[in-house]
Amino acid sequence: MLIKAVAIDDETPGLEIVESFVKKVPFIHLEKTFNNPKEGLQYIFDQQPDLIFLDIHMPQINGIELAKVIQPLGKSFIFTTAYREYALDSYELQALDYLLKPFSFERFLTALNRAYQEIIRKKGEETSIFIKDSYDWIRIKLNEIRFIKSDSNLLFIHLDKETFSTRMTITEILEVLPKDQYMRVHKSYIANLSAIEKIERHQVWIGRDAVPVAATYREIMEGKLLKK
Repeated sequence: MLIKAVAIDDETPGLEIVESFVKKVPFIHLEKTFNNPKEGLQYIFDQQPDLIFLDIHMPQINGIELAKVIQPLGKSFIFTTAYREYALDSYELQALDYLLKPFSFERFLTALNRAYQEIIRKKGEETSIFIKDSYDWIRIKLNEIRFIKSDSNLLFIHLDKETFSTRMTITEILEVLPKDQYMRVHKSYIANLSAIEKIERHQVWIGRDAVPVAATYREIMEGKLLKK
C-alpha cells in the first residue's frame, strides 16, 4: 500500500526537507505541499490524503488549530516543528509523532513506520514495517518477527527462516513495535513474547535460539507471560 501524504508549512525549507526525505522511502508519496494552511486544509477535505505533515507556527491558522479540524476526520498527522512546548498538545490530539526540527532521516523514518502501521490498520490490512537492508527496502510483517538483536547501530531482525539487518537503534525500533507483543529483555535484545517457548533463569528459548534476559527485565517479562 502506498501512503498518500501532504505537507503544510509556511516556510519553504521545512517543506523541502520533508520532500527530500519522502523521496528516499518507497511506501509514501507526497501528493502536494502548501505554504498556505487554509489551502492545505481545503485540499485535505477535497482529496482525503492518508497522512498530513503539519508545522505549528503558521499565519492564519496554526498547526494545532488545523489538527483540531482534521482530527475528527480520522486522518493521521505528524507535527514537524522547531518548538518543544506543544508536545503535550500533540499527545492530546493523538498525533502520530512530534518531529523537532532539525530532525534526521532516521527519526523521520521511525515516524513514517508508525504512520504506516496506523494507516494500514485503519484499512484492515496486516500490520508491517519497512526496513532498509543495504540498498534494498524490505517489508516485514510484524507477527513474523521472533526476536531482534542489536549490535551498536545495526539491528538483526530474526524471522522464522531468515534474518535481515538494518542500520537502526534498538530504541528506534521499539518506537514502532506493539508494546503488548514485543519487549526489550536485554540491553541488546527484543523478544516477541508470543514466540517464547521456554523460560530459564537467564534466558528464554525462541525455537532453537536462546535469547538472554537481563535481571532488570525478567520480572516484567514474567508478569506479561505468566499473567501475574
